[in-house]
Amino acid sequence: MDRRRFLATAGSLLPTAAAGCLSGGAASGNDAAYGVAELPAARIAMTPVEDVALAERVTYSVDESEDRAELLDRILDGGATVERTRPPLPEGRHINYRDAVYVLDHEVVETTPGTTYSVRVDIPQETVTDSRSVGFSALPAVDRERFAAKGLADGDPVGVGTAFHYTDAETEASVLVPESEYEAIVWESGSKAEWAVDDSYDAPLYAYEYAVEEVATVAEYGRRMREAVAFELTDLTSAQREVVEAAISTERGYSVGPDETVPDAVRSLIERFRDQKQAHALDGTGEDDLNGRYLVGYDGAVYWTRLSIREARLPTATAAE
Repeated sequence: MDRRRFLATAGSLLPTAAAGCLSGGAASGNDAAYGVAELPAARIAMTPVEDVALAERVTYSVDESEDRAELLDRILDGGATVERTRPPLPEGRHINYRDAVYVLDHEVVETTPGTTYSVRVDIPQETVTDSRSVGFSALPAVDRERFAAKGLADGDPVGVGTAFHYTDAETEASVLVPESEYEAIVWESGSKAEWAVDDSYDAPLYAYEYAVEEVATVAEYGRRMREAVAFELTDLTSAQREVVEAAISTERGYSVGPDETVPDAVRSLIERFRDQKQAHALDGTGEDDLNGRYLVGYDGAVYWTRLSIREARLPTATAAE
C-alpha cells in the first residue's frame, strides 16, 4: 500500500460602443475567470447592494457556526481571556457579527513557553514490534489529548502529517516528544500507526485578554460607508448609458476584449472613477489605484462596482463625450 499523507490541521455587441462585448457565464468577483492571455482590456461589473450587504462585503466576518463565535460571545458578555499561540481574533479590525460591527482590543497578560512539533501519524510500512510500540491507552494524558484534539484518538488508519503543541511542562510529561523511544502506537481496536517527529519550533502560549467596542449596527455601518465613498453617475451620453446598463444586467458585466480598442464611451466613463474613493471598510483606506471596487449611484440605486482597466489601452481623449 502506498503511503498516504494528508495535512490535518482551512456575447452580444452593443450597437453604439461596438468594440465592447457582454460577457456571459458564471458570476465572478474579479478577472480570474479569464485566462491570463485573455484578460479584458477593460471591464465594468455592477451589482445592486443594500447597506447591510455592503457592510458584510467589507468587514471581517465571523460565522455563528465557527468555534471562534463562542469566544466572541464570551467577549461580548464582558470580556474573555483565551490561551493561543497566536490571536484567535484580529485586533483593530472591524468585525461583523450578529447584526452589529465590533472592534476588538487584546492584551497579552501571560506567556507560557512551548513548542510546536511537526509529527506524522502514518500507516506502518513495516511490521510493528512490541518493543518499539506503545498502547494508545497507556500514553500520558497530555499525549492522548493531542490526538483527540486532531480527531485521531480512535486510531483510524489514515496517514496524516500534522502539528502538536505542548507547553514546556507538558513536554516533560510526554513520552512522544521531543524524542520518543516508540516508533508505533497501537489501539485496542487493533489499529496501528507509525509515529515520527519531523521538526519543531518555539511557540509560546499566550494568554490574550480581549475587550470589545461596538462600532455600529450592520445597517448603520453600511449607511456610513455609502455616504463616505459612493458617487453618482449622472448626465451620461446614450453610449455611456448602454455600457452601464450592460454592466448591471450581465453576470460578468461589460467588458472590452483583450485585443480590442477601448471605445470612447467606455474610456470617458472610466475617467469618472479616477478621482473617486474606492469602496473600503471604515477602518481602511482603499487601494490607491484606478482598478478596484467602488460604490456607484445610478438611477436611484447603489451598485457595488468592480472596475478593471489596462491603462495602456486607454487612448487619449480626442473629443468631448
